[in-house]
Amino acid sequence: MKQNYNFKRGKNNIDMILLKILCNGDFYGYQLSQLIKEFSHEMISIPEGSLYPALYKLQDNGYISAEKRLVGKRQERIYYHIEPSGRDYLQTILSDYEYLTTAIQYILSYQYAPQEETEDE
Repeated sequence: MKQNYNFKRGKNNIDMILLKILCNGDFYGYQLSQLIKEFSHEMISIPEGSLYPALYKLQDNGYISAEKRLVGKRQERIYYHIEPSGRDYLQTILSDYEYLTTAIQYILSYQYAPQEETEDE
């Protein structure tokens, strides 16, 4: 049975990107933004105004946790860590993304050929 795509979950691209990167280790916000640029060959840049609200939302939902770490004598950085529920959520949104991508490819490759009407109609 084919699933129907849930468009309410379709706005999870930032979540997907952040969670996927966090699968590789714990990172702080600026580091995450730089890794996104690097891994996307500088095709994607997420401004702080979108990055931190996404991180806070993931944290509020229990998908990631945050830990303050001292760097140097006084400066603290907040490192983000993916939780098991975040890995599960990532699998869900990756599945949705793959499903939607496949469906869009079907639509883009479809060649519509109208059928001729017959006299019987």
